[in-house]
Amino acid sequence: MAFACATISGCASKEGIRVPGPAVTVATDKAFVLPPPGGPSIVNIVQHDFSNAVRQDIYLFTSAVTPGQNLLRVTFFGPVGLEYDDRKDLGYSSLRNGNVDRDMRRDVPGVAMGRSDIYVQNNYGPFGYATGKSRWGDTCLYGWQQIRSGDNARAAFVDRGTVEIRLRVCDAHASEQALLRVMYGYTVAGTFPAPGWNPYGSPPTIDPSLGRTGNPIYPEVPADHANPPPPGYQAQDRIPVATVRRQAAQPSAPAPAPVVRPIGPLVPAPSAPAEGAKTSAVIVPGPACDSAGQGGVACK
Repeated sequence: MAFACATISGCASKEGIRVPGPAVTVATDKAFVLPPPGGPSIVNIVQHDFSNAVRQDIYLFTSAVTPGQNLLRVTFFGPVGLEYDDRKDLGYSSLRNGNVDRDMRRDVPGVAMGRSDIYVQNNYGPFGYATGKSRWGDTCLYGWQQIRSGDNARAAFVDRGTVEIRLRVCDAHASEQALLRVMYGYTVAGTFPAPGWNPYGSPPTIDPSLGRTGNPIYPEVPADHANPPPPGYQAQDRIPVATVRRQAAQPSAPAPAPVVRPIGPLVPAPSAPAEGAKTSAVIVPGPACDSAGQGGVACK
């Protein structure tokens, strides 16, 4: 028995335990896709390496109680390198309703999701999304996008490669528009260092009016800053239209005349003389002249 244990120990690997399979945890600064500024923040990243693709499950901060974790699932199809030839292939399939519904049921279980029929697109092209309300009161959004150059532009070594995006995010306080901001604001940061890998296609042509005489271009001013308020302006509360009309219909009372208060002692007004009596002028005594002898001005 002791001989058998020694034999087994001698055959054991001296490099320690190895985890078979493609899954590995990577640092957050190695994310293939970055969420928009303001979040949700990245919590953890699990990377899966295949012989023809690399996939990252980018787990995002979650405050909802709906089962599941908010995440960005990003898959890059391209030349991963010869060191991954012994890995299995990742099956590729175009965007179809059946594939999206399967992924949605897996990532947002128990929530009735409704697809949006509105055409939307972000910086990388068109995308689709669905929203729903869970029985716990959370608003959930599931988005999908495939970044790939057009079939006419793809050649043997030009504009090859594909990027697939899946977004699952649920929040107890955010609205549908706030969750949709993640699909509009994310940034693809990863790439394959291969000359022909370019799923974005050729860049758009430059406007022919740029640099040509007779075509002035003016700066576009946002609507909020088109008519800025004067300095010191403070917005007032809106008054209902009915109140304004009621106030306009009522005649305004004349403003009372200002009261002028006299300065100095009050002098009583003389009483009206009796009929036939002689009137005399009112004599107001002058200032006292006692200080004239002490260097003051003499009274006249």
